[in-house]
Amino acid sequence: MEAPKSKKLKTFAPSLTGRCLRYAVMDLLGFGRLLTDETLTAMHSGASWHKTFQAELLQKSDVIGLEVPIKDGDLGISGRIDAVIEENGQHIAIEYKTVHDEKFRAICQDGPIFDHWAQLALYVNIGGYDQGRLIVDNRETHERLLWTIFPDSRWKQWMTNRIERAREYQQKRVLPPREVSVRCLHCDRWQRCFKSEEERGQAVSSHPHWEPDPPFPDSFFLLGAHIALDEEAGNSN
Repeated sequence: MEAPKSKKLKTFAPSLTGRCLRYAVMDLLGFGRLLTDETLTAMHSGASWHKTFQAELLQKSDVIGLEVPIKDGDLGISGRIDAVIEENGQHIAIEYKTVHDEKFRAICQDGPIFDHWAQLALYVNIGGYDQGRLIVDNRETHERLLWTIFPDSRWKQWMTNRIERAREYQQKRVLPPREVSVRCLHCDRWQRCFKSEEERGQAVSSHPHWEPDPPFPDSFFLLGAHIALDEEAGNSN
């Protein structure tokens, strides 16, 4: 009689790179998410903007590919890069995001959302691209934010360590300890960590800052620019 085949482990999605370790493991183990009507509407709107952006990119840039696969068998990574373009002989990975106006203003002040930046950093450091470009559009005002990042061995090591740890917990089918921070207030799996909103609020109040293990390298190592879509169109003429 043939031995039963072992179930294939779920791959690590690049979008998990900047999430807390417990959240990433929950995804790898197939835990569900609490998706509100507002979240679903934003996802649908984002998909529409995404298609428009790709069409725009095809007109303005030397596009090598759209939805370019990225895989790493050793780390169990599998995903798709929004686009890869070529400029001055360099291959640039593009990550495109859209946000509502309130979040856009916060990004203008504080810099890119770490989840967005880390996803692109994985493409650059694990995928071997010369650089990466994070583009964030405001769905309400049509303003645009843009950052360029470059390979950084310190961040590659940090990401590799985090992914390897997540895979270890996945194989054991257990959840790692909570990494409590203000990010818990916006998590769509928070009920797996707290019994009530009150308990979550108290935990965040006593520990608002995220302290991942291993700790972050010293800096993001990125350059940024804030432009409006109409300014970009004018510069391209």
